[in-house]
Amino acid sequence: MAPVAAGSGRPCKPKKIMKMGIRKINVTMKKLRGDMEKISKEQSSIREQQRKIREKLEKIGTQCAQLRGETDLIVKQKKWNQILLNLMCKIIKARQDRDFDKAASLASILRDLIAKKKKMNADG
Repeated sequence: MAPVAAGSGRPCKPKKIMKMGIRKINVTMKKLRGDMEKISKEQSSIREQQRKIREKLEKIGTQCAQLRGETDLIVKQKKWNQILLNLMCKIIKARQDRDFDKAASLASILRDLIAKKKKMNADG
């Protein structure tokens, strides 16, 4: 005996009800698959953007390290130049004061410093 629909007194058609339920499930599944595919594409896009950003950050980090090194070299060269200028000024002052022994001593120190610097640069 077939089940009776509530209140109508007529028998229900279980196959038709099941087909409608299956169709609804299939439609929902298709929608979910579409949503999942869309999410998957978005995630792939996000991963690609993250990879590009990571590469840019690595490049910036490398450039920062290079600039830091160049800045250090400039600072060292500035200090060296200042030492040489100070010595030269002292030599000139000693000559103006007619203190030729002091001027000769300072000139000797200057030559030695320049020779050491050239040797250091040649050695690497």
